[in-house]
Amino acid sequence: MINLIFSEKNDFSVNRVMDWLYFSDKSYEKFIGSSENEDFFQFNYKTFSFIFGGKGDINDSSIFDEESSIDFSSVWFRRPQQYANHFLRGDYNYEGVYPKEKLNKTVYSRFRIFYDYLSYKLGEKQKLGSFRTFELNKPIVLQRAQKLGLTIPKTLITNSKKELIDFFESCDRKIITKSLHEVMRDHKYEIEKDNWVFIYQMTQLLDNLNDSPNVFAPSLFQEYIEKEYEIRTIYINGTFYSAAIFSQLNEQTKVDMRNRDANAPARYMPYELDESVESKLRNLMENLDLTFGAIDLIKSTDGDYYFLEINPVGQYGDVSIRCNYYLHKIIAEFLSKTTIHD
Repeated sequence: MINLIFSEKNDFSVNRVMDWLYFSDKSYEKFIGSSENEDFFQFNYKTFSFIFGGKGDINDSSIFDEESSIDFSSVWFRRPQQYANHFLRGDYNYEGVYPKEKLNKTVYSRFRIFYDYLSYKLGEKQKLGSFRTFELNKPIVLQRAQKLGLTIPKTLITNSKKELIDFFESCDRKIITKSLHEVMRDHKYEIEKDNWVFIYQMTQLLDNLNDSPNVFAPSLFQEYIEKEYEIRTIYINGTFYSAAIFSQLNEQTKVDMRNRDANAPARYMPYELDESVESKLRNLMENLDLTFGAIDLIKSTDGDYYFLEINPVGQYGDVSIRCNYYLHKIIAEFLSKTTIHD
């Protein structure tokens, strides 16, 4: 039985899970999307077959490796490639009259249907993560969290300087702005071999609005919460693994812990969430139909927990390694349905 893993080429955390699968003599196959295959219609040199319907109520699915059918037991949608660019690279020869960019869009849309159905069928097996849910609508998640009883920072979404000024004054002239959308997954781009440029929006503290235009792109603003520490919680199939992160002790990471200081890394400690907060988070994850997620919270200096966001394909390696949770092993055990003994 094979464990199917959908991810990116350079995903350190996935490779550690595969190490555990290899150690326990479990088979796996990693799909990374873009392929060097010249044949656009192959994926890791596999073919697919789905047959259903008719008077006999047929329902059969197969994935073939050459001529042999692959028997797989579980699927991990870690960071699945959502786009059919591995089927539709831009360097193919085309001499038709119909505009190439419109043809690309048409072919992409048709492959999108195939991919949606493929993920639907794969999801009938034991699974972790989701093929389709690789990002969430941040404002919707915040409001759902609020309705389920979690405390969230006071939040404004606007394109108006006037509304922003009113909000700024109501928050004691101390607010933050962060990306309305999730962090770009394709935030790194290789401009030449081994020379990369990174585009990454950090949370910004605002204490002056003088340079703001009267009208701007719709943006998200929140009251600034003085934190005692941050909490990153990794949710895996119903279980929470949390870490307290003392990012507020360093000016460089005080507002956004992703602005890491290599010379003074933030301290992590294993952490047990308040039972009522954990219960509300579980309700939220079930409401969003998520079996995996990296959840960010703040414990404020006044003792309250503030929910910030969920990344359904977020990183978990730091929490695993620095808190000795062995999450890579736990995921491997979930996929293989076995207990791995060191």
